[in-house]
Order: sequence, then structure tokens, then C-alpha cells
Amino acid sequence: MIELRNVTFGYTDEPVLNDVSFIIPEGESRVIMGQSGSGKSTILKLLLGLYRVDSGEVLIDNEEITHLKESGLRRVRRKMGMVFQEGALFDSQTVGENVGFYLIEHSDNSIEQVEQRVREMLGYIGLEESIIDSLPDELSGGMQRRVAIARALLSTAPKIMLYDEPTTGLDPESTTKVLELMDKLTQKRNIATIVVTHQFLDALEISDKFILIDQGRVAFDGNLPELRDSTEPRVLKFLEPFRESLKALEEKGFS
Repeated sequence: MIELRNVTFGYTDEPVLNDVSFIIPEGESRVIMGQSGSGKSTILKLLLGLYRVDSGEVLIDNEEITHLKESGLRRVRRKMGMVFQEGALFDSQTVGENVGFYLIEHSDNSIEQVEQRVREMLGYIGLEESIIDSLPDELSGGMQRRVAIARALLSTAPKIMLYDEPTTGLDPESTTKVLELMDKLTQKRNIATIVVTHQFLDALEISDKFILIDQGRVAFDGNLPELRDSTEPRVLKFLEPFRESLKALEEKGFS
């Protein structure tokens, strides 16, 4: 469903990604981790076709997209839903208008039909229908993230979901609800998922497979036991701040 083949990319003379390759099958999730500036979010923009690679290939659903024109990229993007760190909701529009935005602008559905589908989607993501007329700034951060996920689902019926720091800045309860919803989409809807995050403990709740980007290169691509037991110096350096947390989780039976 998602594949990068030997992708290299940089801004003018500044290299960002160097010979990056990985594969994510249908219905699987990957967490992309790394220090700030390592190139994690750049990968999402390459998948969306917002940037063009300097060399290599980007495949979405077995289609190579690096040479597509804008019309072709729009078609490919219809397979993807994107949730940004702050939700990126339209501040001046209600929850209902945000969630139903695509249907309002690009479908023949009546306002009543759109409203019904919005209400159904709010129920699916675990939010009360009563918030449909609320503005985004009247919601908690966690509710805003879930509304953003609802908008992505109703806009594209995606095969792929891309999340950029979905739990950053959320309280523990909101974090749990967002993570549960993300897992629900992966498991129940068979959606391929990429999550970019620096929240390592949250990453353990999202997926059991991880990609570590270090200075623009793939330092690790594998599961949690392989990550935990890796002797790769770049992996050891990244995990060092989390050793005590990993040990505590292991003692509780988490693996």
C-alpha cells in the first residue's frame, strides 16, 4: 500500500532524506520516530505528493507517483486521510461543517443527507452529536483531533491514514481516546497507517512495528523485540532516555 524505494530529498543544498526505503502492506501500521529535524514529517509530504523526490520512487497502492501531474496526484490523495498535529480544523466553521466539508463542496448530497452522515461519523469516533454546532475552539484538544479524523474519513474513505504528532499536547485521557480510535481504524477498516511522533510511549500503543530515522537515513525498521534488542549505535542512543520505561513495561508483561 505504501512503499519508498531509495528516496533521496533535500531543500536546495540541504539534504533531508538519504536513500530511504520501506514497505507498509495494506492494513498495517508503522510508527516513524526520530529526533526533531530527522526528516519524519518530510516523508508524509512526499507521500502526499507535496514535495518531489530528488531520486528514488514513491508508490501508493502499487502506483509510482513521483512523475504524476497535479490531476493524478489529486486522484491518489483521495486514497489518503491526513491528520495534522493541531487538527487543522477551520476555526470559523462548526464541527458539522468541518466534518462534512468535502461532501458539502464536492457531492450532490443534500444538506440533510450530509448532516445525517456527519452525525453517524461523530458517533463512530465516540463523540456526542450535540457538538455538531460547536466551534473548534469550544472543544478540547483531544476532541479536535478526533473531529479531524472524522473529517478525513468522511472526505476520502481512505485506504491510508497519515498522522503527524497526533497526541502531542494532549492530556492522558484524550491521548488514550485518540490512540484507541487510531487502532480501531487500522484493525476494523484495514487501513494502512503511518504515525509520525516523538512520543515514544504513545508509539508503543499505536503499533508493534517501527521505523527510526536518524539524520535522514533509516536506522531501524522492525518490531518491538528487535528494537529493544538492537545493538545499532543510533538505536541505542535514541532508546537511552526510555530504558526505564521499557523495563517497567516489561515487568508488567508488555512486549
